Amino acid sequence: MRIDEVTHFLALAADGHVAHAAEALGVSQSTLSRSIGRLESEMGVELFDRSKNRLELNRYGQILLTHASRALTEFETARARIDALRDPSAGTVSIAYVTSFGSWLIPRVVSDYRALFPAIRFVLNGGTADTVLEAIRGGAADIAFLSPDPRDPEIDWQPLTSERLALGVPDAHPLAATQGEVAVSELEELGFVALKPGSGLRGIADSYFAMHGVVPRVVMEVTELSTLRGLVRAGIGVALLPDTEQDAGITLVPLSDEANRVIGVATNRSRSTSAAAAQFARFVREEWS
Repeated sequence: MRIDEVTHFLALAADGHVAHAAEALGVSQSTLSRSIGRLESEMGVELFDRSKNRLELNRYGQILLTHASRALTEFETARARIDALRDPSAGTVSIAYVTSFGSWLIPRVVSDYRALFPAIRFVLNGGTADTVLEAIRGGAADIAFLSPDPRDPEIDWQPLTSERLALGVPDAHPLAATQGEVAVSELEELGFVALKPGSGLRGIADSYFAMHGVVPRVVMEVTELSTLRGLVRAGIGVALLPDTEQDAGITLVPLSDEANRVIGVATNRSRSTSAAAAQFARFVREEWS
């Protein structure tokens, strides 16, 4: 069954006159008649009761009318959705990102892009590094902001910017009064609060400690960066924190051996993306890298 046959059938069912329906469709009467003939042949029944001046749907035609109307509506919906995907200046882009980027990086990127393309809509989902990676692997997100490099053959990851890490201590901590940097050798004496393994920031911190031969004394593990900051503020322990934003009650002490969290944009090499998502990814890579 062809789409034009369905369209011709619906037009004739609504009008009942071959000449009128053919004129409305912009086809000849013979073309319309052949189209209806093919459709009736495929259905195996006549769909109209034919009188001298008018065609009226019979009970078979009534059944086909119900389903043909639905089918054409679904087809037009599909066409509209495809057209939206082809339009780089409209549509929806789904972004997954490490939660801590939601307070500064994501608002800036989204704001910059919407200034150029105000019709773009975004679906934003924050999470840990492993959940963000799973979202981009599984197709739940078009693009991801992720740290560190997942080193996954399916994922195209490109560095964009970086955050320096500092030692976060409560304002009342002795190190908060120091004017200089804290030496790596001093870290082993401190009690740390940390994100649970699987977090990108935890992985970066663990690598930093291992590189300097330090075994941190972790007194508590949590799942969210906001909770981690709260524990530092309450004096439960110290932590390696991004210096992107200052928190009341927390002093960020620079490290003598600098530590950085490199932030990158990730897409899935094996999945096709909409024109809107592809253009947004190009914008991020060109403007932010």
